[in-house]
Amino acid sequence: MAHLQAAHPLFALEHAMPNPLREAVKQRFYPFAESRGFARIKSTNSLFTEFRKDTGEATYVFEIQWDKYHRPYFVLNFSQAEATLVGSRTKQGRLQRKRGGSLSCWFNLRKPLREVIKTGRLKYAPEEVVEQVISCFPEMEAWWASGAEGPHVYCI
Repeated sequence: MAHLQAAHPLFALEHAMPNPLREAVKQRFYPFAESRGFARIKSTNSLFTEFRKDTGEATYVFEIQWDKYHRPYFVLNFSQAEATLVGSRTKQGRLQRKRGGSLSCWFNLRKPLREVIKTGRLKYAPEEVVEQVISCFPEMEAWWASGAEGPHVYCI
């Protein structure tokens, strides 16, 4: 990593800058996930934070994946629980702001144009994004339970 910093001076600056969305996720979403029985697993990759819940009958896993360029974008990747046979058309998916495969579908601070016009604000507050994730979280749990694909679940 030191060779990257020497070759690209902006690299060090970018990684030294605070990320308010990441901090809001740590302060609000981590405790929420823990209250649902998930434990955070230590990772050596700063772009991924894994959570795991073992019920004795099945193990549920999801991870927060941050944008590889360290922009304030993230998505929750999840996979079919170990030891279950949920009737789903795929074995993994993503919980995101809206369905689709592009980065614009990930949770982020930028508001869709319709909301910009309605509110006059270009961006969400980091806490608003975290509340969006928390409100969508039951869709991921429903997918684990029955394979149901809610409006924020994108199966891959």
